[in-house]
Parts: sequence; structure tokens; C-alpha cells
Amino acid sequence: MMQGRRLPQGSLPGGAGNIFRGMLLLGRGRRDGMGCFGATPDAVLTALAPRIALWLVGGLLTIAQAPGGLSGTKVVFSLCLVLAPAVVTHLLARLWGREALWPRYMTAALWCDWLVLFVMLGSVALLAVVLPSGTNTLKAVLLLNGVVLGYNLWLTWFVARVGLALGVWRAIVVVIAVASAVLGLGELSALLPPHYAPWQDFLALPTSHGVG
Repeated sequence: MMQGRRLPQGSLPGGAGNIFRGMLLLGRGRRDGMGCFGATPDAVLTALAPRIALWLVGGLLTIAQAPGGLSGTKVVFSLCLVLAPAVVTHLLARLWGREALWPRYMTAALWCDWLVLFVMLGSVALLAVVLPSGTNTLKAVLLLNGVVLGYNLWLTWFVARVGLALGVWRAIVVVIAVASAVLGLGELSALLPPHYAPWQDFLALPTSHGVG
């Protein structure tokens, strides 16, 4: 039985309208948004499909523009980023006896991640209006990434707490575990040849190559 508000009569969890409604509710800290998502393996795969499609297109473009080991590493790394949250959270759900809740949680988490993109776009527009024209570009980039990162961490925590029926601290563990997996993948990518440093791309920082 779903908690919170009931869905409109005749609507089904996992429909396009309910997915969008659930995203907006969870994105604003409303627990009842969780009931808008499907709780089946197919729902998880449907939520994952847009990411896989973008990964395929992005990977093909990356390799086409610059064939080589570095491009291949970028493609593999991006796939690991797509799959890492699902793998890590499923392991934790099994550990805590929440495996039955995981499909709905993962479906909601995957769809709600798109909200972070909307926040980023909104932050870019806001910074363009608020910040003076002479503001240091690096400071603006760091501020933007700070806002997006903060919202992303909160949203990950909130969706995990609601979707997996966790307490405050276990939900924090989920956030730390997912973040650690992502950071670990980045460090491993930078350590192994061809030494791709993904965080330079994320922060839009210049590389040290060619610097005298």
C-alpha cells in the first residue's frame, strides 16, 4: 500500500505523468512522491534507458572525434558512473533487508537525478544575472558546482531515506557510499594509463599538459 496521497483514480505508478509528478514532489521534499513510481525491474530498466542511450551517443561521438585510449577510458568511466549508484545501493539494500523496496527506490532515484540538471541550468541562468561581469570565471564555476553538488547530495539522501525506509544515519551512509564509489572510480581512472582525470572536466579546469 502506498503511503501519502493516493494517485488520481485510473492512473498507474510509473506512467509518464506520475513520474513527472513524483519527481517534482520528491524534489521539493515531499514523501508522497515515492508512490508515483513503479516498483518492478521493468520500471528500473525504463528509468535507466535514457542514461544508457545518452551514454551510447556520447561514447560514439567521443570516439569519433578523438579515437584513442583516452577516449575509450572516458567512455568506460562514464558507463561506470551510470551503473555505480545502482550497484552500490542494491548491495546496501540487501545488507539492511530492504531489497524488496529497492526497485521503486532505484526507479525514483534515477528519474529524480534529472532534477539536478534542471537545478544546474537554473543556477547558470541565475549566476549570469546576479554576478558582476568582471567576476572571476573560476569562482563562478566553483560556486555553480557547489550549488549543484549540495542539492544532489540532499536529493540522494532524501530519496534513499524515503524509498528504502531508512533512518537519517543510514541514508547518510547511502550518500557516502555512492559518493565514495564515484570518487574511487575517478581516482582509479587518473591512476591507471592513460591517466584520465575526470574531475578536471567536471570542474572545467585547465589541464597541466603544455604548461611550462
